[in-house]
Amino acid sequence: MNITQNTKEVLENIYLYKNAKLALATKTHFKFQILQKALDCDKNIIIAENRIQEAEEKIEILNKFPHKKHFIGTLQSNKVKKAVQIFDCIETVDSIKLLQRINRIVKITKGEDFKFSVFLNINISEDENKSGVLPTDINNFISEIIENIKNKQLENIKIQGLFTILKYDLSDSEKHEYYAKMKRLQIKLQQKIPSITELSMGMSQDYKIALSEGATIVRIGRGVFGDRKNY
Repeated sequence: MNITQNTKEVLENIYLYKNAKLALATKTHFKFQILQKALDCDKNIIIAENRIQEAEEKIEILNKFPHKKHFIGTLQSNKVKKAVQIFDCIETVDSIKLLQRINRIVKITKGEDFKFSVFLNINISEDENKSGVLPTDINNFISEIIENIKNKQLENIKIQGLFTILKYDLSDSEKHEYYAKMKRLQIKLQQKIPSITELSMGMSQDYKIALSEGATIVRIGRGVFGDRKNY
Protein backbone atom coordinates (compact mmCIF):
# COMPACT_ATOMS: atom_id res chain seq x y z
CA MET A 1 0.00 0.00 0.00
CA ASN A 2 1.67 3.23 -1.18
CA ILE A 3 0.02 5.82 1.06
CA THR A 4 2.06 8.72 -0.29
CA GLN A 5 1.17 7.93 -3.89
CA ASN A 6 -2.51 7.39 -3.05
CA THR A 7 -2.62 10.75 -1.28
CA LYS A 8 -0.97 12.55 -4.17
CA GLU A 9 -3.43 11.02 -6.65
CA VAL A 10 -6.40 12.16 -4.54
CA LEU A 11 -4.88 15.62 -4.16
CA GLU A 12 -4.37 15.93 -7.91
CA ASN A 13 -8.11 15.43 -8.39
CA ILE A 14 -8.90 17.90 -5.60
CA TYR A 15 -6.49 20.54 -6.98
CA LEU A 16 -8.63 20.74 -10.11
CA TYR A 17 -11.21 22.59 -8.03
CA LYS A 18 -10.42 25.97 -6.52
CA ASN A 19 -10.49 26.09 -2.70
CA ALA A 20 -11.27 22.37 -2.31
CA LYS A 21 -9.50 20.50 0.51
CA LEU A 22 -8.86 16.93 1.63
CA ALA A 23 -10.11 15.77 5.03
CA LEU A 24 -8.13 12.63 5.81
CA ALA A 25 -10.32 10.18 7.73
CA THR A 26 -7.77 8.71 10.14
CA LYS A 27 -9.99 6.20 11.93
CA THR A 28 -8.06 3.15 13.26
CA HIS A 29 -4.67 4.56 12.24
CA PHE A 30 -2.49 5.05 15.31
CA LYS A 31 1.07 5.05 13.94
CA PHE A 32 2.76 8.40 13.43
CA GLN A 33 4.72 7.08 10.45
CA ILE A 34 1.54 5.93 8.69
CA LEU A 35 -0.19 9.28 9.11
CA GLN A 36 2.96 11.21 8.25
CA LYS A 37 3.16 9.63 4.79
CA ALA A 38 -0.19 11.19 3.90
CA LEU A 39 -0.09 14.42 5.89
CA ASP A 40 3.34 15.44 4.59
CA CYS A 41 1.83 15.71 1.10
CA ASP A 42 0.00 18.97 1.87
CA LYS A 43 -0.07 21.26 4.90
CA ASN A 44 -3.74 22.06 4.16
CA ILE A 45 -4.95 18.49 4.64
CA ILE A 46 -7.47 18.28 7.49
CA ILE A 47 -7.23 15.49 10.05
CA ALA A 48 -10.75 14.04 10.41
CA GLU A 49 -11.79 11.79 13.28
CA ASN A 50 -15.23 10.35 13.99
CA ARG A 51 -14.77 8.87 17.47
CA ILE A 52 -14.00 11.01 20.50
CA GLN A 53 -12.57 8.12 22.49
CA GLU A 54 -10.18 7.11 19.71
CA ALA A 55 -9.08 10.71 19.20
CA GLU A 56 -8.34 10.94 22.93
CA GLU A 57 -6.28 7.74 22.79
CA LYS A 58 -4.04 9.06 20.01
CA ILE A 59 -4.08 12.78 20.81
CA GLU A 60 -0.31 12.86 21.36
CA ILE A 61 0.19 11.52 17.84
CA LEU A 62 -2.37 13.88 16.29
CA ASN A 63 -0.85 16.89 18.04
CA LYS A 64 2.51 16.24 16.40
CA PHE A 65 0.94 17.46 13.18
CA PRO A 66 0.14 21.16 12.60
CA HIS A 67 -2.89 20.33 10.46
CA LYS A 68 -6.43 21.40 11.39
CA LYS A 69 -8.49 18.74 13.16
CA HIS A 70 -12.19 18.20 12.43
CA PHE A 71 -14.70 15.93 14.18
CA ILE A 72 -16.92 14.14 11.64
CA GLY A 73 -18.80 11.62 13.78
CA THR A 74 -22.03 11.71 15.75
CA LEU A 75 -21.45 13.85 18.83
CA GLN A 76 -23.11 13.01 22.12
CA SER A 77 -23.86 15.88 24.47
CA ASN A 78 -21.58 14.49 27.20
CA LYS A 79 -18.62 14.44 24.77
CA VAL A 80 -18.85 18.10 23.73
CA LYS A 81 -16.18 19.31 26.17
CA LYS A 82 -13.67 16.76 24.89
CA ALA A 83 -14.53 17.57 21.29
CA VAL A 84 -13.96 21.29 21.86
CA GLN A 85 -10.62 20.54 23.54
CA ILE A 86 -9.34 18.26 20.76
CA PHE A 87 -10.77 19.68 17.54
CA ASP A 88 -10.78 22.94 15.61
CA CYS A 89 -14.20 22.22 14.10
CA ILE A 90 -17.23 19.98 14.64
CA GLU A 91 -18.83 19.15 11.28
CA THR A 92 -21.89 17.24 12.48
CA VAL A 93 -24.10 19.62 14.45
CA ASP A 94 -27.79 18.86 13.92
CA SER A 95 -29.69 20.51 16.78
CA ILE A 96 -30.09 23.84 18.54
CA LYS A 97 -29.47 22.11 21.86
CA LEU A 98 -26.08 20.87 20.65
CA LEU A 99 -25.17 24.31 19.26
CA GLN A 100 -26.05 25.95 22.57
CA ARG A 101 -24.02 23.41 24.55
CA ILE A 102 -20.98 23.89 22.31
CA ASN A 103 -21.36 27.65 22.72
CA ARG A 104 -21.47 27.42 26.52
CA ILE A 105 -18.45 25.13 26.75
CA VAL A 106 -16.40 27.23 24.32
CA LYS A 107 -17.17 30.38 26.32
CA ILE A 108 -16.08 28.69 29.57
CA THR A 109 -12.99 26.89 28.27
CA LYS A 110 -11.67 29.19 25.53
CA GLY A 111 -12.93 32.63 26.51
CA GLU A 112 -15.77 34.98 25.61
CA ASP A 113 -14.09 36.25 22.43
CA PHE A 114 -13.30 32.82 20.95
CA LYS A 115 -15.26 31.67 17.88
CA PHE A 116 -15.49 27.90 17.42
CA SER A 117 -16.25 26.58 13.93
CA VAL A 118 -19.12 24.20 13.28
CA PHE A 119 -20.86 22.74 10.24
CA LEU A 120 -24.55 21.88 10.09
CA ASN A 121 -25.27 18.21 9.38
CA ILE A 122 -27.96 17.87 6.70
CA ASN A 123 -29.52 14.46 5.99
CA ILE A 124 -30.19 15.45 2.39
CA SER A 125 -30.93 11.92 1.14
CA GLU A 126 -33.29 11.27 4.07
CA ASP A 127 -31.49 8.15 5.26
CA GLU A 128 -33.38 6.82 8.27
CA ASN A 129 -30.17 5.21 9.55
CA LYS A 130 -28.25 8.49 9.71
CA SER A 131 -28.41 11.58 11.85
CA GLY A 132 -28.76 15.08 10.46
CA VAL A 133 -31.46 17.65 9.80
CA LEU A 134 -34.05 16.44 7.29
CA PRO A 135 -34.82 18.69 4.29
CA THR A 136 -38.35 19.29 5.60
CA ASP A 137 -36.94 20.62 8.88
CA ILE A 138 -34.18 22.87 7.50
CA ASN A 139 -36.19 26.10 7.37
CA ASN A 140 -37.30 25.79 11.00
CA PHE A 141 -33.78 24.84 12.08
CA ILE A 142 -32.22 27.85 10.37
CA SER A 143 -34.91 30.16 11.78
CA GLU A 144 -34.10 28.89 15.29
CA ILE A 145 -30.39 29.46 14.69
CA ILE A 146 -30.98 33.02 13.49
CA GLU A 147 -33.20 33.72 16.49
CA ASN A 148 -30.48 32.36 18.81
CA ILE A 149 -27.89 34.54 17.09
CA LYS A 150 -30.09 37.63 17.56
CA ASN A 151 -30.55 36.75 21.21
CA LYS A 152 -26.76 36.40 21.60
CA GLN A 153 -26.97 32.74 22.57
CA LEU A 154 -24.44 31.61 19.95
CA GLU A 155 -21.80 34.30 20.34
CA ASN A 156 -18.96 31.80 20.49
CA ILE A 157 -20.02 29.86 17.40
CA LYS A 158 -19.04 30.37 13.78
CA ILE A 159 -21.34 28.41 11.46
CA GLN A 160 -18.82 27.78 8.73
CA GLY A 161 -20.34 25.14 6.51
CA LEU A 162 -22.68 22.27 5.74
CA PHE A 163 -22.01 18.52 6.02
CA THR A 164 -23.73 15.49 4.58
CA ILE A 165 -23.40 11.72 4.15
CA LEU A 166 -25.57 10.09 1.50
CA LYS A 167 -27.26 6.70 1.50
CA TYR A 168 -24.85 3.96 0.46
CA ASP A 169 -26.97 2.36 -2.29
CA LEU A 170 -27.43 5.35 -4.60
CA SER A 171 -26.59 5.46 -8.30
CA ASP A 172 -24.10 8.00 -9.62
CA SER A 173 -26.91 10.08 -11.08
CA GLU A 174 -28.70 10.14 -7.72
CA LYS A 175 -25.48 11.20 -6.00
CA HIS A 176 -25.08 14.04 -8.48
CA GLU A 177 -28.66 15.08 -7.73
CA TYR A 178 -28.28 15.09 -3.94
CA TYR A 179 -24.89 16.80 -3.98
CA ALA A 180 -26.26 19.46 -6.31
CA LYS A 181 -29.10 19.99 -3.81
CA MET A 182 -26.55 20.51 -1.08
CA LYS A 183 -24.74 23.12 -3.15
CA ARG A 184 -27.99 24.98 -3.84
CA LEU A 185 -28.83 24.81 -0.14
CA GLN A 186 -25.44 26.25 0.78
CA ILE A 187 -25.90 29.16 -1.61
CA LYS A 188 -29.41 29.78 -0.24
CA LEU A 189 -28.33 29.66 3.41
CA GLN A 190 -25.36 31.94 2.77
CA GLN A 191 -27.86 34.72 2.13
CA LYS A 192 -29.02 34.34 5.75
CA ILE A 193 -25.75 33.23 7.37
CA PRO A 194 -22.85 34.56 5.23
CA SER A 195 -20.22 32.55 7.13
CA ILE A 196 -21.45 29.27 5.56
CA THR A 197 -18.61 29.03 3.03
CA GLU A 198 -17.69 25.34 3.32
CA LEU A 199 -19.45 22.27 1.95
CA SER A 200 -18.22 18.93 3.33
CA MET A 201 -19.48 16.04 1.24
CA GLY A 202 -18.14 13.03 -0.63
CA MET A 203 -16.02 10.08 0.48
CA SER A 204 -13.60 7.66 -1.15
CA GLN A 205 -16.18 6.05 -3.43
CA ASP A 206 -17.79 9.25 -4.72
CA TYR A 207 -15.59 12.24 -3.92
CA LYS A 208 -15.09 13.12 -7.59
CA ILE A 209 -18.86 13.45 -8.00
CA ALA A 210 -19.01 15.62 -4.87
CA LEU A 211 -16.23 17.87 -6.17
CA SER A 212 -17.98 18.30 -9.50
CA GLU A 213 -21.10 19.48 -7.63
CA GLY A 214 -19.30 22.02 -5.46
CA ALA A 215 -17.77 20.27 -2.44
CA THR A 216 -15.07 22.31 -0.71
CA ILE A 217 -14.06 19.43 1.60
CA VAL A 218 -14.03 15.73 0.71
CA ARG A 219 -13.49 13.08 3.38
CA ILE A 220 -11.17 10.26 2.30
CA GLY A 221 -10.00 7.27 4.33
CA ARG A 222 -9.98 4.04 2.36
CA GLY A 223 -8.93 5.84 -0.83
CA VAL A 224 -5.64 6.70 0.87
CA PHE A 225 -5.07 3.96 3.45
CA GLY A 226 -6.82 1.03 1.79
CA ASP A 227 -9.16 -1.23 3.75
CA ARG A 228 -9.37 -0.51 7.48
CA LYS A 229 -6.85 -2.26 9.69
CA ASN A 230 -6.00 -1.94 13.34
CA TYR A 231 -2.49 -0.51 13.57
